[in-house]
Amino acid sequence: MTFLTAVLPDITALAVNYTPVGDVSVLALCILCFLLLVQNYIHRSKSFRLMLFMLCNTCIAAITQLISTVNLELPGNLPVYVFRLVHYIVLILNLYLYLHYLQGPFFLRKERVKAASVFGLVLQAVVVVVDVIGTICKFGYYIMPDGSEHHGVNVFLIEYAVFSVTLFYTIFRYRSRIIRQVYIGLLSSNILSLVILIVQGLFGQYSYTSVANFLLVLSIVYMFHSNSFDVNTGAVAGSYFYEEMDDNLEKGKTMIIMSYNIPNFSKILNQSKDLRKEFNHFFQQNLTGGILYHLNDRLVLVFEKKYNLTQDRIIEQLIEDFKESHRKFAIDYKLVLLETTQDVPYGEDYIRLIEFAEQGIPNNTIYMVNDNDIQRYYRSSYILSELEDIAQRHDLDDPRILVYCQPVYNIASGEYDTAEALMRMKLEKTGMVFPDQFISLAEQHGLIHTISLIILNKTCGSIRTLLEDGFKISRISVNFSTMDIRYEDFCKEVQQIIARNQIPYEKIAIEITESRSEADFNLMKEKVIELQKLGIKFYLDDFGTGYSNFERIMEIPFDIIKFDRSMLIESGKSESSYYMVSTFASMFDKLKYSVLFEGIEDDSDEANCVQMSAKYLQGYKYSKPIPIEQLCNFLERDSIVEEV
Repeated sequence: MTFLTAVLPDITALAVNYTPVGDVSVLALCILCFLLLVQNYIHRSKSFRLMLFMLCNTCIAAITQLISTVNLELPGNLPVYVFRLVHYIVLILNLYLYLHYLQGPFFLRKERVKAASVFGLVLQAVVVVVDVIGTICKFGYYIMPDGSEHHGVNVFLIEYAVFSVTLFYTIFRYRSRIIRQVYIGLLSSNILSLVILIVQGLFGQYSYTSVANFLLVLSIVYMFHSNSFDVNTGAVAGSYFYEEMDDNLEKGKTMIIMSYNIPNFSKILNQSKDLRKEFNHFFQQNLTGGILYHLNDRLVLVFEKKYNLTQDRIIEQLIEDFKESHRKFAIDYKLVLLETTQDVPYGEDYIRLIEFAEQGIPNNTIYMVNDNDIQRYYRSSYILSELEDIAQRHDLDDPRILVYCQPVYNIASGEYDTAEALMRMKLEKTGMVFPDQFISLAEQHGLIHTISLIILNKTCGSIRTLLEDGFKISRISVNFSTMDIRYEDFCKEVQQIIARNQIPYEKIAIEITESRSEADFNLMKEKVIELQKLGIKFYLDDFGTGYSNFERIMEIPFDIIKFDRSMLIESGKSESSYYMVSTFASMFDKLKYSVLFEGIEDDSDEANCVQMSAKYLQGYKYSKPIPIEQLCNFLERDSIVEEV
């Protein structure tokens, strides 16, 4: 006991303006943060390393403060001066690093940060020199002969104040560059840190300086490096996928990506204890050497490709284990595998490429992306970018959108007096683009309406030219989707375009398909009636495919019912099939609807349709789709114009 008393200082004898509680607490919290950050999965970026450096500095600040205070009770004063100096230097350095850290989130100009850094380093050197001179010349901090401390002028406090004001100014000045929640979090931590320093100063304390400094580091940890794991799956937050993929690609690494798309996966996982248990078992067994990311309902496993047979067997085993787990729960999925390539240089493109591949495969399929998929993906991406540009420009004469048409044969007159307008695109990099390559894209991204209006405008212009040249044309039909009908100004836009081209309203027909939605049905009915009053004809397109509700068809006053080719094919399968299709056609004919059969390819098709009450016929027997400028080759000239 006597030995311990001789070696260790009497804590109660330490200076009354200091208690080790603050520094001990900071030391414990720093160690805890470090352990949690190591266990957590965080991208080891430059900002993350900078944050760890600040955490280490805070530890050093707490330790040096503790040691310098303990040394007051031990022989020799030099260690006290050294540790005190180190304590203040690392505290100021943390503010310096904090300012550097803010460069990323606040998009600060590197030149300004560099200038501030140079100024900070010069100021730090000057302060250290002044403090040392103050100790030597007895106007700053020094230890008196009786062992008590003389604080004098603390130039470090002046430097600390300068850096603190700079931080406050930076956060407030550039607050518009960061989301409000992060701005408030950073500002609050700085204010709280300042309050602690002011309060301890009022009470003549310096026990909680490290605490105040730690709060700044803690705000960065919480705001920018918080837990990235999904607690249910152990997967890393999806935002890290893009950063780390870009890093791996820059380093030239070849990565294997396995994407598991399971609809409503998070909800199902939360509701099923057995599924969660099976899931954890599966990934604990197969995740060795890889990283699992969670992007909504998509789980993405990424690992570096090793050119050996062992890894190939691991991948095969992983797929087999997945199939076995799937058999137990029978949850729909799409599993896509691909290997990184120089042709796809960005992490974001890999997710889009996976989504693109998934569109072409059924549920419960395992698919390996190939070079052809990548080419089609980039072609699709290019087409989408052009569609977006077309929609943004909203130029109704946009040259990239072409109007083709297919002449329609009028059985009663034996002439081609109507036609259907069809969409095409012609782009600089791809040439001609057909509807199956861009219509679904346009619909998925809400871009179809502008294209439909362009087709209508160009069709109206062609009709005006045909009429001026003396050709007989009853009307040309233009396709509009249910999405078009939903636009509030749909009727107004159609009227304006027809009026702009100075043609009669009855020269235009609109083709629409039936909708299952009650709201869409009521909206469609309202707008059909409004435009029919002007003389515009309406076709019900694709009758016989998918859903058909006769009650609703009867409620909307369509002029023409278009029977899909599938109905024509069905009629030729058996007598009962023929009876069914012919009965539908006869029923519409008696109800004063004109019937148009699509997909006529030969004389036999034509004869069958004529027997089934058809009024109009359309198909390759008469013409393939042609540029609308060639439609005049199928039309008769108006006899009145010819006589003139």
